[in-house]
Amino acid sequence: MSIKHNLKVLFRSRSWDFMQHCRLTRSDGNPATYQWRGKTIHYRPGTNDCRLIYEILLSSQKEYDVPEGIRPQNIIDIGANIGIASIFFVHRFPCSRIFAFEPAEGNFSILERNTAPYDNIRVFPTALGSRDEEKDLFFSDNPKNYGGFSFFPEGSNTVSKRRIRVRKTAEYFREIGITQVDLLKIDTEGSEFDILTSLNPAMLKKVTWVVGELHGVRDFEVLAYLDQWFDLSLKRSFRKRLFMFRGLNKNSGCEIT
Repeated sequence: MSIKHNLKVLFRSRSWDFMQHCRLTRSDGNPATYQWRGKTIHYRPGTNDCRLIYEILLSSQKEYDVPEGIRPQNIIDIGANIGIASIFFVHRFPCSRIFAFEPAEGNFSILERNTAPYDNIRVFPTALGSRDEEKDLFFSDNPKNYGGFSFFPEGSNTVSKRRIRVRKTAEYFREIGITQVDLLKIDTEGSEFDILTSLNPAMLKKVTWVVGELHGVRDFEVLAYLDQWFDLSLKRSFRKRLFMFRGLNKNSGCEIT
């Protein structure tokens, strides 16, 4: 991390400790806390948690910003990690209901703590997919990336894995009472196609705003599927496997800026 970036993190976070934790190249296993807008955020120093907090909550170019004019009532956060995107959304849209899904046990434990102050965030330790089944969830090949759990070998340490249950998206949504989605965020390390195509199409085509990250697994099939209902934008470097995308419903009346 450059000196210039360190100064940006320090200026925006107003926390020497947080800036130092962002500079660490490995985690010592000891958790830390950061105060943001009067709420305590729990994170793991020396891990990708620090990047999430900075890029989603503190950076001037926030990853999950939403166009003006969109007022979602029901927000879905699939691949919620430790809850930073959910926290961003609940502050931007305090009257909304947020459903956050995170299957990795360590991440879910922190997700619960970080979202506990918000009555309108519900969290689920659930993996979503195209059908009900059991699958091996691989750890990331980057020891700093605690959010990189994946069912796919790309970017994974396939030796380190955990067997977990996967639920079919549409059926699980019915079970927990999700009947409408206005804003959908998805970052599932390659499972985006399986999840989106197993969501009820009648529900998906009424989503106003969709945003997420793609990971080199059926990426263009995901975009082609969403293109039926959304005007899409993306920013991709040919040197990077991962890239962000955003989609605005073609019938929304709003514009992507």
